Amino acid sequence: MMDLERENHRLQSTVNNLMARIEENQKIQQHYHQFEFELLACTSLAELLEHLLLDARRHFDLAAVSLVLLDRDYSLRDLLRKLDISLFDNHLQLRHNEEFFKSMYPHPERVKLGGLDLMTASRLFPGLAQLGSAACLPLVRQGRFIGGLHFGSVSATRFTPDKAADFVFHLASIVALCLESCVGREHLRQQGQVDMLTQVKNRRSFELDFAKELERAERGDDPLTCMFVDIDHFKRVNDSFGHQAGDLCLKAVAQQVSKQLRKTDLLTRYGGEEFVSILPRCQAPQAEIIAERIRQSVDQMRITTEDRRSIAVTVSVGMSTWQPLGERTPDLGDVGKRLLARADEAMYTAKRDGRNRICTLAFSQS
Repeated sequence: MMDLERENHRLQSTVNNLMARIEENQKIQQHYHQFEFELLACTSLAELLEHLLLDARRHFDLAAVSLVLLDRDYSLRDLLRKLDISLFDNHLQLRHNEEFFKSMYPHPERVKLGGLDLMTASRLFPGLAQLGSAACLPLVRQGRFIGGLHFGSVSATRFTPDKAADFVFHLASIVALCLESCVGREHLRQQGQVDMLTQVKNRRSFELDFAKELERAERGDDPLTCMFVDIDHFKRVNDSFGHQAGDLCLKAVAQQVSKQLRKTDLLTRYGGEEFVSILPRCQAPQAEIIAERIRQSVDQMRITTEDRRSIAVTVSVGMSTWQPLGERTPDLGDVGKRLLARADEAMYTAKRDGRNRICTLAFSQS
C-alpha cells in the first residue's frame, strides 16, 4: 500500500513539474510573441532599430543588446547617414564582409546560447562590465547572412546550451524578415525623394521636409531661412556646350552647394537649374555668410567636359528669414508660401542687379 502511495506521489510530482514547465513555456512564448508582434508593427528602419536595441533590453530584462549588420556595398552606412540614425553607442555595428559571421556562426541554422570568451564579449557588448551568458542569433535570409542579434545577461544561467532555443530561433527569423523589409522600404523611399541627376532631394521631398521645418521652427521659436540658388545663364551653357555639359554643371553645382551647407540644412533641386535650401535655426547674417561661401566656391569652380573643354559658371542667391513670434501661427502653409516667394524674389533681384551675387529681403509677418 505504501509503495502504491509513494508511486502516486511521484507521478503527481512529475505531472505537476510537467504542468509547471508547460505553463512557464507558454508564458515565455507569449513574451516572445508580444515582442515579435511589436517588431512586425514597425513602419520605419529607425523605429525597428530603436525597438531592437533599446526596447528589447527592457522587454527581456537584459544587460545589453547589440546588432551587427552585413553591409557589403556600404549602402546601409549611407542609408543610416541619410536617415540621421546613430550607431547607438556602438551597439549597432556594420561589417563589410561575411568573415565575422562565418566565424561567429559556423552553423547559421542554430542560435548560440552560453558564455563568450572575453574578446568576443568585448566586441559584441562594448562597455559591458560583466557578462554571465549570451544568446547569439544569426540573421539569415534566403540562405545568406544579413547580420547577427546578440542578447547579453549578467546571469550565467539565463542562456545555456541545454535550454530550448526554439523561441529564440523564431525571433531571429522575425528580426531578419523585419530588417530586410524596413531596409528595402527605406531605400525605395530615399529613391523616391532624390533627384536622380544631382543626387540631392527632389521637389516632392522638399514639400514634406519644408512643412516639418516650419512646424519645428514655430515650436522652438527658432529662425528659419529659405535660400534660392540659381545658375546664371544656364541656357547659354546648354546652347554652347550641349545638354550633357549642362548636366555636368548641375551635378557640380549641387555638390559644391552641399559642401558649403551645414549638416542640418536641406538642399533640393527645385526645378531646372534652380536649387532651394532650408536653413533651420539660421538668422539672416549667418545665412549671408553661407550664401557668400556658396557664391565664391561656385565662381572658382571649373567644369571639364568630355571633350576637355572648360566651363565656368556663377550663381545668384536670394534669401529671406522667418522669425516666429512666439505664438501659434494660424496658417503655417501660408507662411511657407510667402517665405518661398520672398526668397525667390530676392534671387531675381540678385539677377537684375548683375548676377553672381547674393540678395536678402526681409520677410513680412503680415
